[in-house]
Amino acid sequence: MRILVTFAVRSEMRDWRGPAELHGNIRVVMTGIGMRRSPDELREALASGVDVCIASGLAGSVKTKHRLGTVTVARGVRSGSGKTIIPGDGGLIDAAVRCGAKPIDFLYTSEEIANSKSERAEIARDADAVDMESFHVLTEAQHAGVPAVAIRTISDSPQNRIPIDFTQAVTDRGELAWMRMVAELLKHPSRLADFVKFGLNSSAAIRNLTVFLDRYVKFLMSNESSYRIAVEPILR
Repeated sequence: MRILVTFAVRSEMRDWRGPAELHGNIRVVMTGIGMRRSPDELREALASGVDVCIASGLAGSVKTKHRLGTVTVARGVRSGSGKTIIPGDGGLIDAAVRCGAKPIDFLYTSEEIANSKSERAEIARDADAVDMESFHVLTEAQHAGVPAVAIRTISDSPQNRIPIDFTQAVTDRGELAWMRMVAELLKHPSRLADFVKFGLNSSAAIRNLTVFLDRYVKFLMSNESSYRIAVEPILR
């Protein structure tokens, strides 16, 4: 089995490549925050004969019941008005739950960083968490005929929102410009403590994600012939 795993940026993965014995079976592709990188590499990877695609990385919870650091697996991904839905693969979802991921109904992929209370409250009507890439990755995988799933770990929440305006820190290629982040902090020095807390929470979330992904890809490889690959029924 060959597995494709996507992340927005390298800081979400800590150079994760999977268990050493499976490096040859895993390919990692960066999409850029908000899919700002060219989709060519993703499309080439999907067309190269991979068997499974995992859209991975961090997400923001829009509901208080999802705790920081929780690894989630989405039954479906919404975008736009929330009416367009890409379902996750049922077999991959089931495998993720068996490996310890928390199932959520919907992940919402936003075109912009959604961080205000009002933005999160609006998204919470139709989804459990928000990111900026999963819908697009699953759409590309669907077009390529590759079973896919969105697995995200919670790095921020309604009670622990992102403390600075990250919009100003994202480059045209969807990378984080660290000097721009410093500039944003200098504008709001009183938020330094909250930023440090956010960094620690994100680091813990990434650690949880990489540990989970090791366990998950091992499970997929060892149960390749037995787990079901099927479209997950949409609950709503």
